[in-house]
Amino acid sequence: MTHRLILGLLLLALAGCASSGMSSNGRPDPGDDYSGADAGTLVYAVGTVRGFGMRFAFPYSRTQALSGETVDDWQGRIRPSVGGAVYLKILNPDFEGFETGHLVTRALPPGRYNIRDFEFFGSGPAGSYGWSSAVPFSIAFTIEPGKATYIGSFMRSLAPPGDTGKIGAAGYFIVANRAARDLLIARERLPSDTVVMEQVTDVDRFGSAVLRSRSLEPADAVP
Repeated sequence: MTHRLILGLLLLALAGCASSGMSSNGRPDPGDDYSGADAGTLVYAVGTVRGFGMRFAFPYSRTQALSGETVDDWQGRIRPSVGGAVYLKILNPDFEGFETGHLVTRALPPGRYNIRDFEFFGSGPAGSYGWSSAVPFSIAFTIEPGKATYIGSFMRSLAPPGDTGKIGAAGYFIVANRAARDLLIARERLPSDTVVMEQVTDVDRFGSAVLRSRSLEPADAVP
């Protein structure tokens, strides 16, 4: 990582700028909902650790219909809604604490979906920057008619104080199962008889320095 990139990443956590990826109610806007009678629902949480607002996205797309036909449609981005006048923060969060963020539900056509990359990006006095994964990975999930699929919680964290490893100033992502928290919120938004399937991928197996299943901070700080 260049000095310009590192400086830009630090500025993003501190400098205020306009919000993006936000619907009119101040929550993340992942894309249009599918209106077909065979729709299923994608459920996930997205946000940041300790309330630092940071822009990032995990793009996903439908790669295969349940019939087995290859498709390339119905794309979306798992991304937080951030903004602030002085420093970036999560806007109108559904939950707050060690992790602060939103619970998102989106109606999608049935099929098999994949997340193969992440992005974080922004701009500041040092210029614009962007970063994506250098280590291939695949977070796969299936949407079934009339059911909901929970794929986990996607949080971004700054590197712990004193960290001198590969992660550096860029921080890292925590992709974890927070069903005890997230499904309580989801149940308020889904029909009462909706079957919810949990399909949370263990990202530790990818061997990426920036994809982790738990926080690098002390265990007593992790929910």
